Amino acid sequence: MLHEQGEIAVSACKGPEDGQLGAGPYDHYSLIARGLPLPPLARALKPQAVHCAVTSVDVSGRLADRRPLQALGWFAGRPIDLVARDNVITVTARRCARWTINRQGHLVLPSSVRRSCGVERGHRLLVLAYPDRPVLLVYTMSALELMVSRYGVREAA
Repeated sequence: MLHEQGEIAVSACKGPEDGQLGAGPYDHYSLIARGLPLPPLARALKPQAVHCAVTSVDVSGRLADRRPLQALGWFAGRPIDLVARDNVITVTARRCARWTINRQGHLVLPSSVRRSCGVERGHRLLVLAYPDRPVLLVYTMSALELMVSRYGVREAA
C-alpha cells in the first residue's frame, strides 16, 4: 500500500530478504523514496493544446475515432472544408462549406481527397486536433514516414 507523504510516495511493503524496509540499495522502498531521474522536457506544452489519435478508415472514408472532432466541439452537421496537400489533410470549420460532419459525428473523407492522398480502406491515419486554432490535421502514414526520415532516424546497421 502506498501513502502520500509530501511529494514522495512511501511504500509499506517489506524488504526482500530480512523483512525490513530498505534491505538493499535497489529494493522497492529505496527506488520509490529516492525517485528516478527524469529527463528535461524540450518545451512545455499547455495541457490539451493538441488532441492526438490514430484511427482507421472504412470503405466509405469514415474515420473511426470521433474524439478529435469532439475536442474541437465539432458535432454532426458541422460544415467543414478539406484541403489535401502532400499527404496531409487540413480540415477547418466554415459556414458555407462543401462537406459536413456526418450524422453520427464522424469525419468522412471524400473519395477525391482519399485518392489525392492514397488513402484506402483499413489505412491508419494520425489525427491532430488543435482546439485553440481550431483546425484538424490528418496525416497519412506516408507523410509520417517522410517526417521521421527527415528528423534524422537512421536505419539500424
